[in-house]
Amino acid sequence: ADSITEEYFKSSNTHSVCHWKGTASYYSIEVDGETNQDAAWYYPETSDLAKSIQGRIAFWRGVQVVD
Repeated sequence: ADSITEEYFKSSNTHSVCHWKGTASYYSIEVDGETNQDAAWYYPETSDLAKSIQGRIAFWRGVQVVD
């Protein structure tokens, strides 16, 4: 989460629940006037079983992560 450029990430009202990870929150990504709705998600609080992913962001919907 510390390596994203926050200006492109907009909090979404979308949430989903995984029985072993917890409740996920989503970001929409806005770049050059284009919005990729709910293209990133993260777990603000995880279960004890998923502590290794807390503080990380996952991507989908065509997002390519580059260094």
